[in-house]
Amino acid sequence: MRVLRGLFFVCVLAALGVTAWYVSGHYELSDRLTGLFLSVQSWLPTTLDFDQFLVILTVASLLLASLIFLACLLIVSFTVARLGVARQRQLGHAAASAKEVHHVRDERRRQYEQLTALGQALVSHLDKRMIVQAIAEATSRATSMEQADSVVSCWLYHIESDTIRFETGFYCDEATFTQANFQLTELPFARVISTQKPWLISSVAEELGILKPYKRVQLGSLTGAIIVPHVIEQSVLGVTVILCHADVLKRYADQGAYYDALWAELTLAMAIAIQGEVAILDRLTGVHNREYFMKRFHQEVERANRFHVPLSVLMIDIDNFKAVNDTLGHPQGDAVLRIIAKEIKRAVRAIDLVGRYGGEEFIVLLPETGEDAASGSGTMVVAERIRKSVEENFQGMQKPLNLTVSLGAIQRRYPEDRDLDYRELIRLADEQLYRAKTTGKNRVCMVEHQPAGKDAKTSGEDAPVSP
Repeated sequence: MRVLRGLFFVCVLAALGVTAWYVSGHYELSDRLTGLFLSVQSWLPTTLDFDQFLVILTVASLLLASLIFLACLLIVSFTVARLGVARQRQLGHAAASAKEVHHVRDERRRQYEQLTALGQALVSHLDKRMIVQAIAEATSRATSMEQADSVVSCWLYHIESDTIRFETGFYCDEATFTQANFQLTELPFARVISTQKPWLISSVAEELGILKPYKRVQLGSLTGAIIVPHVIEQSVLGVTVILCHADVLKRYADQGAYYDALWAELTLAMAIAIQGEVAILDRLTGVHNREYFMKRFHQEVERANRFHVPLSVLMIDIDNFKAVNDTLGHPQGDAVLRIIAKEIKRAVRAIDLVGRYGGEEFIVLLPETGEDAASGSGTMVVAERIRKSVEENFQGMQKPLNLTVSLGAIQRRYPEDRDLDYRELIRLADEQLYRAKTTGKNRVCMVEHQPAGKDAKTSGEDAPVSP
């Protein structure tokens, strides 16, 4: 700016000098000034001589030149200022554009990393319950805003009943909804099943009737919803219901490609969960098969060592089961196995693992379970609950269906039993099962203190002993 002003002054002075020199040399300036003085002398005071007139004329000329110079200076300054403002505005736009590009790039990178992490998390499990829970958590993270975290529920299609059932939730549970089982013809599931496309709801209060009224009030700023069907080969495997902030719906159109990729990955994970459940379950009883159980058992032992927590193992055998197959046939025996497997699953927690060990034997893994009988979660409490549940279910039936079970139990404490691996635990539990079978059946025998070789305690001595 200073250089421009200095250059302007130099040019003006040079122009004035050249003009003065040119006029004085080519237009007989002195004669013209004399003629001008004589022509206006009659209007001038008599005391004003020619020299004074020249002085007045020179001063007037300088003033006029100064005014012209100031005018030019103002014009140049105004022009330079406008150019500066325009330049600053252009730089501001460029900076804003660069910031926006940087923000978009960061957002795309974050979304890419999120999808990558999501894929890694979803394929790290084969258990359906864990995968579906991971789907709910990942969906909440992907659709949450600074103002509020999204509430997500996963609903799976059950072919046996031809209904959509609540499976799991993140920041919600079954109590959030009017019911946990909906017909395919009921909204909002009917719409997304028929269109097989996500449905964006701007007003949860007006358009989403599956929420209990008092739960709807508790949502606060979560006024919008996205209902996403998970479709494989034109078949809906399940539906994810997302209760979200209104801003999520506003940015949905601009980030449609990201959300489409997210829904596709979650759909694939849901398909893996459903197919994986078939792969890890015993087809007859519905509990985990032996191969998967052993894998999880090994992992739980390592986790118990890492977090310094106890775990327990139950070996279960059906008393006199051979008589059922020999007398009533194998179809009836299969029905008995399914009933007892169902009773075992009902008697344990969701985090406990039930597996079929072979034939009429079942095995149960109780993570973080020790001698805490006071809370109702101790090893003996759970074992007795299983024994009594089976006994009551078959009580009063004619032989050979008046069935009972015998159980062998072992507790793995930390740090006393940290050297016991899963094979040794099974061996010790199996020893106690044999002890229960040979001392009257329909009872629980458990190693009181590990390792084996010390006193063991037995439960169920007063229970009826099956012949």
